[in-house]
Amino acid sequence: MQIGFHGRIAAPFSGAANVEVSMNGLAVSGLRALLASQYNVDAILHRSVRAAVNDEIVPEDYVIRPGDTVEFMSPVSGG
Repeated sequence: MQIGFHGRIAAPFSGAANVEVSMNGLAVSGLRALLASQYNVDAILHRSVRAAVNDEIVPEDYVIRPGDTVEFMSPVSGG
């Protein structure tokens, strides 16, 4: 599954990452840990980085299934 990133979190992943998710699924918290390990990017573990699945912000225990669209977003600051 391809995972998209927006904001500051996009740079360490060059905008996208690919991971395999089993048919049993994987919780958002587990996906964060997998991404941190695979890509050596601890910033994905910060709670300020929000997860969206199929265009909906989801909690950490939400189970991601194959075929879902997943994106992580850093907080936005304006001036």
